[in-house]
Amino acid sequence: MVLRTAARFLEEGTSLVLSVLGALSAAGLVAMMLLTVVDALGRRLFSFPIYGSYEGVNFLLSFVFFFSLCYCTARKGHFSVDVATSRFSPRVRLSIVTIMYLVSTLISWLIAWQLVVLAMSLKANNLTGVSLTFFPMYIFALTGAFCLLMMGWGFLVQFTSLLVKATERNG
Repeated sequence: MVLRTAARFLEEGTSLVLSVLGALSAAGLVAMMLLTVVDALGRRLFSFPIYGSYEGVNFLLSFVFFFSLCYCTARKGHFSVDVATSRFSPRVRLSIVTIMYLVSTLISWLIAWQLVVLAMSLKANNLTGVSLTFFPMYIFALTGAFCLLMMGWGFLVQFTSLLVKATERNG
């Protein structure tokens, strides 16, 4: 009972944080659209494009990508292929899903670690955007690392929830 309550609390809290990151993803998508429309209108109507808009849209795209991964994790929106596993018993399928959550957690955290290493290299070399020179590139790597850490945390919470369900069925 205590384990189930703790797992539910962790799942709800994690889902809330990941959903907030998903909302940031939606805001970034809107910002990308607005920047593109304003740039196109300025270029066509006034012959005055927004300087660095192409690079700005690409920067926003990296934020949208990583934040939307968090949202997908919160909604359990990752796809699975049931062709091979549909023939297994529910217990075997639960085992496969549980193992996949654990493996996904480890892979997410490994990629996050590599993004932190990349961010340190970018910061040491003081790399910035080509036209938006005021924007350091390491911020994107750190944002990606943070989102992948959160995504891995979400997988770990889902892994824990499945373990709690499995122990309740057996115990």
